[in-house]
Parts: sequence; C-alpha cells; structure tokens
Amino acid sequence: MCGIFGITGTKDAAKLAYVGLFTLQHRGQESAGLVTDDGGTLRHHAGMGLVNEVFDNAVLAGLTGRSAIGHIRYSTTGSSHIKNAQPLVLNSCLGVVAVAHNGNLTNADALKAKLQKDGAIFQSSSDSEVILHLSARCPGRGLEDTLAKNLPKLAGAYAFLFMAPGLVIGARDPHGYRPLVLGRLGKSYLLASETCAIEVAGGKVLREVEPGEMVSIAGGKLRSRRFAKAKEFTRCIFEQVYFARPDSVVAGRSVQTARYEIGALLARELKSVKADIVSGVPDSGTVYALGYSEESWIPYQTVFMRNHYTGRSFIQPDQGLREFTARLKLAPIRDVIKGKTIILIDDSLVRGTTSRKIVASLKRSGAKKVIMAIASPAIISPCYFGIDTPNRKELIANKLSVEQIRRYIGADELHYLSLGSLVGACGSGKDRNFCVSCFTGKYLEAL
Repeated sequence: MCGIFGITGTKDAAKLAYVGLFTLQHRGQESAGLVTDDGGTLRHHAGMGLVNEVFDNAVLAGLTGRSAIGHIRYSTTGSSHIKNAQPLVLNSCLGVVAVAHNGNLTNADALKAKLQKDGAIFQSSSDSEVILHLSARCPGRGLEDTLAKNLPKLAGAYAFLFMAPGLVIGARDPHGYRPLVLGRLGKSYLLASETCAIEVAGGKVLREVEPGEMVSIAGGKLRSRRFAKAKEFTRCIFEQVYFARPDSVVAGRSVQTARYEIGALLARELKSVKADIVSGVPDSGTVYALGYSEESWIPYQTVFMRNHYTGRSFIQPDQGLREFTARLKLAPIRDVIKGKTIILIDDSLVRGTTSRKIVASLKRSGAKKVIMAIASPAIISPCYFGIDTPNRKELIANKLSVEQIRRYIGADELHYLSLGSLVGACGSGKDRNFCVSCFTGKYLEAL
C-alpha cells in the first residue's frame, strides 16, 4: 500500500511534494523518492528509509522545477532494495518518463517474460516497470495516447503517477482498488493516495480519480479521458480498516468516523461480553475501542504506552523485523492492567504472532482476563492486489479455527466483527462496493 503524491505548476514543487510524502509516511517506510520537472529536465532523487532520512534541505534545493511526483514504498512485488525505490525513470523512444505506482499487477510476470524475450532490459524487480516497457514498444501520438493503449493490458490493482517534460498524468485501475485523489492549490493541481496529503499541503480536495480514468495536467490545464470502461467499483476495504490516516476521507466519510462506527457495531455484536475496561492496540485500534466504549458503557483505558518512533510493524518487510518492532513499540501500563478483565481491540489478525505477544504482555502485567476483539472478519485468503499477505500459510485463519486461534494467541476469548457490519460502517449507497476478497476468498478477476 505505497503512497504517491504529485503536484504541478508551482515554484515549491519539491518542498510541497516532500510534505505530501511525509503525510503519507504511514503507507510505507522502506524507501522514498522524488522526481521534478525543471523546464523539461527531470531531476531524480531516491533512497532507502523514511522521508526525512532520504531528503534534507540540500537535496530538496537540488530538486528544482515547477512539478513533482513522489513515492514512498511498502513492497509486495520486488525486494526491499534501492533499485526498486520509486519513482522509476526510463529513457525510451517516448523520451524520459518517470512512474510512481501503488498497487500490484497480477499479470506482471507474464508481461515481463514476453518483454524480455523481445529484448527489454529491466532495471528493477518491481512490477511497476512493466508499464514503461509496454509503452516504449507500443507508442502512440504522445504519452497520453500511449498509456491509453497500454494500461488496459494490465491486470490487478494500480494507481499510477507518470511524469514527462511538461506533463503529469494520474491513472487508476478499472476497479478502483487503489486510491487516487485529485486536488487543487491555487492554480496548481495535486494527486495523492489520500485526501489528508492534499489538505496538509494546503490544497482543496476536488474528487477521486474514477476507475479506468486518466487525468493529464499540462500548461496548468486538466484533461480527463477514459482508457478503460469502469468495472464494479471495489475499493480495498483495508483502507478504512488499517492503512488510511484517520483524517482522510474514503467513500464519502472520514476514516475516523468509519472506525468509530465499526467499534460501536462490534460492541453491539458482543453485547453479552462483560469486562472492566476496553482498550485498543495503538494506534489503529484506539478509535475502534472508543466507539466500543461509548456503545457498551464499558470505560475506555489506555493499557499500552506507544513508542511513536518505531514505525508500523505490519508493513516491515520480514517477520523478524515485524516482531522486533512490535516488542519495541508497546509498553504495558501495569497499574491500569492489574486485576482487570480487558477487552482489547485490534484492527485485524493476520499471522497471529503479534497478537500472541501482546496478550502475553497483558497477562504478565497482571490482567485477570484478556478478551481479544477484532474490528474486521477473519482473513482467510491472500491479497493479490497490493497488501503483503501473498502466502496462505502465513494466514492463521486459513489454517486454524477461531478456538484454535484463541488458544494460540493465549486470549480468554476471541471475537471477530461480521462482514456485514464492516461494510455497513465503511460506506453507504453507491459507496458500499469494496474488495473483501481476503475475507471471502472470492476474487473479481482470474488470477
């Protein structure tokens, strides 16, 4: 669930893009990169690490230009390596083109094999590079026309930002799996993975880029065209469950509001469960717990001190780092915990290893009873569209029953939210279409 940000037509392009990427840092922590358009010359800088580690004042001063696109990476396809840091920049018959991608192309391997057979040389192991090579081999009258011909060849999930001299393009897959939002700042246009990045940069959100839509910005003017017929609009529901910032708006409502309502619905489903206090696993579980507390009249208490300098454990690139980060970031508050029956709410339960350590920590701190409540259904199937759960063997709910999972994590009780309640809280009317394949095992596309 990488983060992408673009801005056009302003003298502070690199600095504002930095602000946008910094705001989206929760979406990926492996690498960061920026490309600026300086009068037709594309200037590029990328590195491993957090946004504030990759860019300092000297680097930003060298990224001159009036337009910029940027990327922060959370890897699914391609290793965590500098060669896969984006935006990627390629010289071709189209000229110099840069691309930043959020998503996962399910037919990337087949396309890549064919392109390599025809002589293409790939600079990275990322699936994102495929669209540049496709476009170089099937050009149109310009980059917009070329992309309109080649984007329909891609399967899976994508939100793209492209940059060429004098031109920035945003494109979203025909299902709308991955988010892409359009905004305005004075005479400048902005494109971002979340509304919060546009607002923190000082802009006003205009609308979502539609599924199958490509928006092009050149000379201060915005053009829109469809490169594919929109299919069933199926946003990834994990935006509301985990990935998006609480101040972002998804499907017409703030993520904060959706999570609060999810917590309340969880309390209604578990109305017979008794406890002394309710709490959330920081930070994503906190709002769920507040909603649960108000609905259930069980008092909310913070049971963990969160270290905000460790990052998000789920999006670390390997299990060892995930477990180490989880140990560093949560310290139990013993006086609050001792002798209490606690309802502890987390956004999801994927592998079970982190939950097991958290429950054990509460028990060691004197908790009388730990009731684990999950603000989403059991994840039984991998995501092929951009979340790093590609292996069924890693998904504990794919192997074990609820009772077996409860015993494994050491909780006294384990409860999951129903799928109907989750969908109902995340959207309404036409905005209730979500991708829930990880909970059902049913996919809209052949994989």
